[in-house]
Amino acid sequence: MNNQTLDEFLVERTAQKMKRIEPEINKEVAAWICEYFGSGNAAHLTEDQIPKIKDAQEVQELGILKLGYNRVLKQLHQ
Repeated sequence: MNNQTLDEFLVERTAQKMKRIEPEINKEVAAWICEYFGSGNAAHLTEDQIPKIKDAQEVQELGILKLGYNRVLKQLHQ
């Protein structure tokens, strides 16, 4: 039996793979966010749009969308 929790065990094994696909996830989610708001670039989102991304990010518990929202918000320094 392993001394780690299942979550720790899986995180350890997926960390490298997640780092490899993270840029692609960020690119895709950022593009979809821009498409939704009709913006050509996430950096051009308005102050009214950013809270909507935060709200959507909070609803997501796990997964690609959560990671994508987190990365876009990190890039916007919000």
